[in-house]
Amino acid sequence: MSLTPQDATRYFDAHPFMPSDDDMRDDRFPLPPEPGATVSPTAIKPPALRWHRDADPNADRAWLVKDLVPETGKGLLSGQWGSGKTFGVLDLCASTMTGQSFAGRRMIRRGGVLFIAPEGAFEIPIRLRGLVNGKIAGDALAKTAGGNPNVDPDDLPFAWIEECPRLVEAEAVEILAKVAEQAAAELRTRYDMPLALIVVDTVAAGAGFDDENSAAEAQRVMNALERLSHRTGAFVFGVDHFGKSTETGTRGSSAKEAAADVVLAMLAERDPAGNVSNTRMAVRKLRGGRIGQETPYFLQPIEIGMDRWGDPITTCIVDWQTDRTSAAAVEALKKKWPTSLRVFQAALQLALIEHGQDNRPFGNDGPELRTVPSSHVRAEFMSSYATDGETEANRAEARKKAFQRAVKTAQGNGLIAAREITGNEHFWMVADA
Repeated sequence: MSLTPQDATRYFDAHPFMPSDDDMRDDRFPLPPEPGATVSPTAIKPPALRWHRDADPNADRAWLVKDLVPETGKGLLSGQWGSGKTFGVLDLCASTMTGQSFAGRRMIRRGGVLFIAPEGAFEIPIRLRGLVNGKIAGDALAKTAGGNPNVDPDDLPFAWIEECPRLVEAEAVEILAKVAEQAAAELRTRYDMPLALIVVDTVAAGAGFDDENSAAEAQRVMNALERLSHRTGAFVFGVDHFGKSTETGTRGSSAKEAAADVVLAMLAERDPAGNVSNTRMAVRKLRGGRIGQETPYFLQPIEIGMDRWGDPITTCIVDWQTDRTSAAAVEALKKKWPTSLRVFQAALQLALIEHGQDNRPFGNDGPELRTVPSSHVRAEFMSSYATDGETEANRAEARKKAFQRAVKTAQGNGLIAAREITGNEHFWMVADA
């Protein structure tokens, strides 16, 4: 069947489920009937049933970035003004092209990038030079990866376009799919790589909203990103703005975040003069994964050359602080560990440092954890817990009871776990705590 853009728009508005473009070319998904029209029961073919007995028992999730970004699908990288959203997504582009880690996470799929830049496209060449100098061919990469990761710093597998068809329009996916096909063909022949990542920067500039707060329009845009992922086999990331309040998340309709497979938030504190601090990336949403983790980062200025007047040209790269806990996470940690457990917490931390062991408490198939025999924790607690009993026996008994209370409270609050390993009781800190 042949669909006009107006017909397709009417169909998409009426159907939350979005068929592929191939589906739209046959009669399996006819347009909804006009009001009052008679519909034959055989005119509509229902979706195929899938049965558990046919499912792969060894099925696993496919990732672009392990436990962070799926291999396919759509997501949002949102943030406040000045938090470095585009720098962050370009850092993901660099990791996708090189295979190096992103924000401390392992890259699973390596490939080329298509960047759709209806906003700020003139900055792309400058920021790519920053990536090359600071990440791909610079000292930072040499220190962490031992050299160039099999990419040519002068010829990156990165293509971009400087305009975007209105994503609310039905024909936008077809237009972008044709662009992606061209990019994918070049990536295969020139770089022997698949197209792994598509970025739209920004969603607000590319969507063409008539009403940004319309749930229907927001859903239409997210459906377009999903269909583009299905057509290309790449993950599609939309860079977006936060609203006036960070608590409400991405600007406009909440339907955007609701439809996303992953939402990464670039957060910062900003003073009235525009200075930013406490920059960190938070996992705001992740289907099938843990949310709430924060990774601190700095926006590191870098010189990439001189302009025509002899002044330095500067840009920024993202310096992930994977070994540092964000200020917000530190504050949250303090709230989780009540004052009554501070001595026990310090004793456990010191014992883990001095006597900790890497074990698999739940067997060889379980996770490897840093544990410590409880005897070392007890000894450290006894030496640091202050009590004012009249005799040494009284003080020893008070410390013993205090230690038992602390262990019980910490376990009850989900702060520590305990298990017998090779005949000895071991403690470890629960990761979420």
